[in-house]
Amino acid sequence: MTDGPQNPTYPPAGAASPSPAPSAQPAEAAPRRSGRVFRILGAILLVLSLGANVVLLLMVLVLATVAGASLGGGIDEDLFLERTVEKGPSSRKIAVVRITGLIEDTLVERVRRQLDKAARDGDVKAVILRINSPGGYLTASDELYHHIALFSEKSGKPVVAAMDGVAASGGYYAACAADTIVAQRTTVTGSIGIIAQFFFLQGLMEDKLGIQTVTLKRGRQKDWPNMFAAEMPPEQRDYIMTAMLDPGYNQFVDIVAEARHMERREVEDLATGRIYIGPEARENGLIDEIGFFGRAVEIAREKAGLASARVVEYVQPFGLANLLGLSTKTERLLDLGPDTLAELASPRIMVLWTGR
Repeated sequence: MTDGPQNPTYPPAGAASPSPAPSAQPAEAAPRRSGRVFRILGAILLVLSLGANVVLLLMVLVLATVAGASLGGGIDEDLFLERTVEKGPSSRKIAVVRITGLIEDTLVERVRRQLDKAARDGDVKAVILRINSPGGYLTASDELYHHIALFSEKSGKPVVAAMDGVAASGGYYAACAADTIVAQRTTVTGSIGIIAQFFFLQGLMEDKLGIQTVTLKRGRQKDWPNMFAAEMPPEQRDYIMTAMLDPGYNQFVDIVAEARHMERREVEDLATGRIYIGPEARENGLIDEIGFFGRAVEIAREKAGLASARVVEYVQPFGLANLLGLSTKTERLLDLGPDTLAELASPRIMVLWTGR
């Protein structure tokens, strides 16, 4: 064995060179390139997603601003769009205003703004109130009646009420402001009367929660009715009937008598709170005709002296205002602060058919 360097061994001349051992690095290049592609695609998608979210956020902010103005009463009436129901000349239009659901402040304000738009538009020659409502709060129903009557008086444009499934109590109250009332054969109407609803929570507060309420007052009737009392004594019942229900009931009866050209005693005979289906309502003089919406359009054209007309309905371009309003009401129901408790304690005087 020698300590010197070993002589290298060369293959014989003409022999093929041995193939080099395969390297592991080229096999790893493909996965690395794939991973780099996926990272690039992920980054692009992330940027696009962020951009889309920014655009969506800007759109929501703009719409929320418009909706906030609507909820605050500052929105321009011209933001209502016109949806064509029946084609016709644009210079001769019949505007449809819907009164749907519970009659409360938000609905009254929406109807008022639509009536204002119809009054300003010289091309609108008549208005149809399309009613599908069981009624609502007494004050809101009376205010709605006032806005319709004022529109009719100041604009001089005919108003026709077209009743759908239900136009009872406050819904009928509003219809009385129209020149002509048309109901379908199956329409539920009438229900002329007043109803009051109260909450009594003493059992819940004391028996279930162990909370005792103490009321201090000056003025014997100051807390009538008291939601924390065990019951309503007969004296308080008489007081509520005389001070709160009788005036609203008499007002409702007077409005029906004036609108339908009836003697007051005739209306009182009908004003038991009962409902009337279309044909029976006509027999009793509460409506003018039995017919569908198309008949209401014909009457509106006749009263406006039009051979033809375009029928349009006012709609809002986006329902975010209603969504925000619903969210606000839900939060208020969950809030048991002084405002909510005061609202619950206040008597609910309503012209509402509760038989649905």
